[in-house]
Amino acid sequence: MSASLAVAGLGLSVGTVEAGTPPDGPFSWCPGDPPVETGNKKYNPVRWDEGICHEYWLVYHGQGNVAQNVWDGPNPPGPPPGMGFAPPPPLPPGWCWGLFLPGPCPPGVAGPRLG
Repeated sequence: MSASLAVAGLGLSVGTVEAGTPPDGPFSWCPGDPPVETGNKKYNPVRWDEGICHEYWLVYHGQGNVAQNVWDGPNPPGPPPGMGFAPPPPLPPGWCWGLFLPGPCPPGVAGPRLG
C-alpha cells in the first residue's frame, strides 16, 4: 500500500517546481513547456524571450529580473538582509545551553557547552 502511495505521489509532482529556500534552482524552461509558476500569473507573469530555452532560479519576492520572484540566468541574488541564517549571539559567561534554552551553568561547569 505504501509503495502505491509513493508512486501516486510521484505522479502528482510531475511539472511542479518544489520551492525550497530562495535562491532555489537552477530550473530550465524551453519553448513549448508549460508556463513557470510564480504564485500569481495574472499580476506576476514571467516575461522573457519565448523563442529560446532559459535557466532560471526562484528568488525572494522583489529580487527577480523576469518576474518578481523568478531570476533568469546565472548568479541569482542571495537573501535580502535579515532573511538568511544568523547564528545565535554568544552566551554570557556562566551561562550554558540546556534543552535548547540558555540558562545558568550547573555548579562545576565553567563555560558555554552544548547539552
